[in-house]
Amino acid sequence: MQDGVCTITLNNPSKKNAFSLDLLKELEKNLELLQNEQNLRSMILQGADGSFSVGADLSDVTGTLADQEIDDRIVRVCKLLQELPVPCLAAIEGPCVGGAVSVSLGCDVLVASENAYFEIPAIRLGLLYNPDSVVRLHARLGSSSLTRLLLLGERWNAQTALQSGMLGWVVPEGSAHEKALELVRKMVDAPNAVSSTKSLILALEQGESNLSHWKEIRNEILSSQERKNAVTQAKKRLDIS
Repeated sequence: MQDGVCTITLNNPSKKNAFSLDLLKELEKNLELLQNEQNLRSMILQGADGSFSVGADLSDVTGTLADQEIDDRIVRVCKLLQELPVPCLAAIEGPCVGGAVSVSLGCDVLVASENAYFEIPAIRLGLLYNPDSVVRLHARLGSSSLTRLLLLGERWNAQTALQSGMLGWVVPEGSAHEKALELVRKMVDAPNAVSSTKSLILALEQGESNLSHWKEIRNEILSSQERKNAVTQAKKRLDIS
């Protein structure tokens, strides 16, 4: 970790960072360790050697109910990403396939290079995609985009993913991590405001409509020392006494 930014790298380059059970277990472990990291300001998830991930490692796929463990671990990874009280960014180069699409969308912000592509080939593998993941993807992408990815099995290039709203930025090949770092450096150091905003967006994605709890949190933040400090700094930047 450097300056409060932790970069986690999916590291199975000989298989384009396929999600083996071992890799998923290691990813879970690292995300769990970050949950209580006091100095963490943001987290960036990337893949090694020019690939994000081609999804499940077929060496661990049996074609039986035992494959549920892979799905369960992907869901757990996404939950841990969402529970982190800081912005999580996915820096995507090359393939982002299958379960890797779910994991990338577990992050708050997606940055992809021009050579990135996105695909969920579940139906070609004779599979109903994990319903837990489908619910989450539907909240992020909507029915039209999810139909194209899941039912039609389309492969999207970075520009198509950008137009769908999946991505926030498309950058030159090899620079996704650099762009993610640039975004992170521009983030304001206001942990309570950041954490609460992230949690509110997630709650809205999950269908929450009662905002009374969030109005209470907002009032607490309005009168906090963190906000006073932020306002003071803003006035200094604008030279307002």
